[in-house]
Amino acid sequence: MDVKYINPFINAVVTTFETMIGLSIDRLDPFIKTHATAQGDISGIIGYASKDIIGSVALTFPEGTALEIYRLMMGEVVNDINEEVKDTVGELANIVAGTAKNEFSNLEISYHISIPTVVVGKNHTISHKGSVPVVVIPFQMTNFKFFMEISMKLNSVTSVSQRMRAKMQTA
Repeated sequence: MDVKYINPFINAVVTTFETMIGLSIDRLDPFIKTHATAQGDISGIIGYASKDIIGSVALTFPEGTALEIYRLMMGEVVNDINEEVKDTVGELANIVAGTAKNEFSNLEISYHISIPTVVVGKNHTISHKGSVPVVVIPFQMTNFKFFMEISMKLNSVTSVSQRMRAKMQTA
């Protein structure tokens, strides 16, 4: 998977955390996921699709990270994952997918995003569609880690490349 298709999601996570939570986060080394088990205890998953692209993005958080993010965003301490924490994780996934969608427009790719699905539980699984490798990007915020999983299949790379070349020739 070309990094130019991953960077919009990375940029979206960094921007979202800076603007919504006021935190700078560090991106750690990405890796290819080799199993369906999530890295965290709660995951917000968004599918996206168009004639050019199909895939999904998931933000997955260990419980402590999810509770800390909720505290930072809402100013309220909770001790367990509840409906409000679930809503927060789903909304973060939605914001990241929507922000990345804006960057993809610069690549002449558009897509529609689904309603977020939130999955909770130790050792839950995330099944990405498309039978393509899933890239996992870990992030670090203070003493907390979380992960973004990206699955992506380009349906018509040729047409995307042709549109970009045509745009560059007319500029």
